[in-house]
Amino acid sequence: MKNKKEFFVYRVMLNNEWDEFKKKKKFFGNKLDIQSGFIHLSTKSQIKNTIKKYFKNENSIIILKINVRDIAKNLKWEISRNNQLFPHLYGFINFIDVKKIKLI
Repeated sequence: MKNKKEFFVYRVMLNNEWDEFKKKKKFFGNKLDIQSGFIHLSTKSQIKNTIKKYFKNENSIIILKINVRDIAKNLKWEISRNNQLFPHLYGFINFIDVKKIKLI
């Protein structure tokens, strides 16, 4: 999407998913991701609506920040919700690729 500048995508996950990810160091997705065949990610401008739509009833969530450069070979931009392009990761998230974690 953007050229040489740093560009990030975000993954929202539940506490139990985060705990499992910390142990295994790889995240292959939750039930929805596995059914979809890819890991659902969001851009910075999409993250608020993603949280509102899928995580509104959660007391706490974790947001992972991932540099697109680190996952580029398995990342596809595809039309999804509201006819917007969303980042979809075909593969898994490596713990080492997570640049920042935010607990909400």
